[in-house]
Amino acid sequence: MFSPADHRFMDTALALARAQLGRTAPNPAVGCVLVSGNRIVGWGATADGGRPHAERRALDMAGELARGSRAYVTLEPCAFHGQTPPCADALVEAGVSSVCIACLDEHPKVAGRGITRLREAGIEVETGLRAQDAEALYAGFFHRLRTGQPRIYLDPDPARYDAVLTLTSQNELDRILDELGEAGMNRVNLDPEHPLAGHLVEAGQAQFPGPATHTVR
Repeated sequence: MFSPADHRFMDTALALARAQLGRTAPNPAVGCVLVSGNRIVGWGATADGGRPHAERRALDMAGELARGSRAYVTLEPCAFHGQTPPCADALVEAGVSSVCIACLDEHPKVAGRGITRLREAGIEVETGLRAQDAEALYAGFFHRLRTGQPRIYLDPDPARYDAVLTLTSQNELDRILDELGEAGMNRVNLDPEHPLAGHLVEAGQAQFPGPATHTVR
């Protein structure tokens, strides 16, 4: 279904997203690559603070070269008007011919609507390329959408996380996580040597970062 070139371009989009981990809250770090004639003509990742979005930055770079191009996006393009217009609409207006999406967005205002918008405009949409990597990348974001709390990662390097978890007792955990979630934090760091680290892992409340989510420099 997907060619070696498809995998290569999506891997580039994922790398762009990973490089922005910890800098885009409350939005997830998304990567987007635009390809025309087997050549990258535009690329972008969610900017610091969450805006502009990856698709907008890639389209701005590509300019007229975006028309007829194939877009590789790590997360389903947004389909609602928040502080910025919907990225799905931006892709339609730019005239891209097809969009390859790693994984769907669980945000209730998106959740398939971005794909529907693209297809209604006659754009070919494919999903699932590098889905496992993308789902791992957005596990914290999806966890916050479902629970209101960020996901805890045990990592000796606090870089690329939205916040560092300061915890002195198990009793205060929910309160702190609720506050961080309300502030839009998706992924929070806790030192693996913390006295409560083992307990949190056993309770399913924390995890070690896997290869798909590990910090990069």
